[in-house]
Amino acid sequence: MNYIAVFCMICAMLGCSEAPPVTVGSCTELFSDVPFTDLEGREARLPCQGHTVLVVSFWASWCGPCKLEVPHLIEIDTEYHRQGVRVIGISLDAAIPTTVKSAVAAFGITYPVLVGGAEKIFNRTGIDGIPATLIIDADGKVCQRLVGYHTKEEMVAPITELLKKTRENAQL
Repeated sequence: MNYIAVFCMICAMLGCSEAPPVTVGSCTELFSDVPFTDLEGREARLPCQGHTVLVVSFWASWCGPCKLEVPHLIEIDTEYHRQGVRVIGISLDAAIPTTVKSAVAAFGITYPVLVGGAEKIFNRTGIDGIPATLIIDADGKVCQRLVGYHTKEEMVAPITELLKKTRENAQL
């Protein structure tokens, strides 16, 4: 068996634990003062409004479990975009956005990717490893925090629950 594949599987298994429950606040509280840069080097902010569900994925190109999650996130972005789900990647690779561009292209990432601010967010959320994903509802409340590798089904479950609640609230 390929040593790289074995290494990736071990890293994925070690990173699969759920983070302990932490009240992490709202999207605005977490991200309003966090400086991000887009891949063109322009200042950017995380869009805390204008979505039904926001999926924020913290990743790095050198992280084996992150590489395994990227295809799931691409599929989620494609399959749920029409329902108001937005996926944003936050790269931990480098402070220079242009160095991240090649990784984004190599992985075929189609959703927006930002760089910077992760340390501040990790301190605020208690996230202590990657990959890490925050799932945020339309009101900006962080509803789910996933740390370590997660399957597409594990990521989709809280998203579909939020979409269901949104539909139910719209019918009231």
